[in-house]
Amino acid sequence: MTIDRNLIRGYLDELHISTRIDDDGDMVIVQSADEDFGHDVVIFVIVNNNRLSYAAGAPGYEPKQDLYQLANRHNCRRNLPTAVVRDENIRMECSFLLDEEVSKEYIVENCIKMVLGSTWRAFVDLEKDEE
Repeated sequence: MTIDRNLIRGYLDELHISTRIDDDGDMVIVQSADEDFGHDVVIFVIVNNNRLSYAAGAPGYEPKQDLYQLANRHNCRRNLPTAVVRDENIRMECSFLLDEEVSKEYIVENCIKMVLGSTWRAFVDLEKDEE
């Protein structure tokens, strides 16, 4: 099975996850601000050569702590997504190489649902102290 944008967009549609296509041809998902995190989280979904990648940011979000320390602490606490600092902003990134035969269920559960939920939680919990 070849992983392409249409396949992934179809899976997102089945999950009732709204996407739009940006100028680069990537899918964009917006997770709306709520009481847990007061900024929208914008997730870019990039599909290229059987690689499914995510890059997420929260426009307008300015953490009160050092970005590199926050990213390092996050990455020590969690495996997914990876926190990075780009252009003086915190980003969450994740990528899967799907060049072997995998099931639709694997992609939906592990490469879509888990990533989207983990990305939101990463921003919600980023500045929280250890519990």
